[in-house]
Amino acid sequence: MLRSSVAPRSAFAAPKVADVMASIASDPSANSSGAPSALAPSSVGLGLTVSTKDAVLKEIALRIAAAGALDAGAVLDDLRSREALGSTGVGAGIAIPHARFASITRPIGAFIRLAKPVEFEAIDGAPVDLVFGLLTPVHCGNAHLQALARISRALRTPGLAATLRAAPDALSLHALVAPILDAGAAC
Repeated sequence: MLRSSVAPRSAFAAPKVADVMASIASDPSANSSGAPSALAPSSVGLGLTVSTKDAVLKEIALRIAAAGALDAGAVLDDLRSREALGSTGVGAGIAIPHARFASITRPIGAFIRLAKPVEFEAIDGAPVDLVFGLLTPVHCGNAHLQALARISRALRTPGLAATLRAAPDALSLHALVAPILDAGAAC
């Protein structure tokens, strides 16, 4: 009789949301410099009702622009330009619209949870209801890609998307999302 040398599925424990958040918080590259958070509490919204991908991008642009005292039209133009290269809908109801922006010196983010999912041309074809927006300075180089990778890794954590969808208010969402965006946010 042949026996499998592969460990049973139960031997592989999926990371828990609390473990991921603790890992992010203890990351030596995390934003512990005393710099402002990449995500202002006012940049988090929930229960928003929009019906198109472009309306989602406008909402993200408005929130990022307000947090960074930027021109919302310029932010929206850059987000649209990046989106034209390919959808930032990464699957499982999540999108991460992002761009590099010339007139900022630190990353600036926004997060919205939509009341109803919106078609976003995501890679899995699923509509989107969780949206992380991110602008990074042009001079940051790899920090932009590292921030996107960090967000993507965190979102693959079993249970985190469900936790974000169940958060009762914007303050709770901010507490969950800010550490993800702030970890390694310095350029």
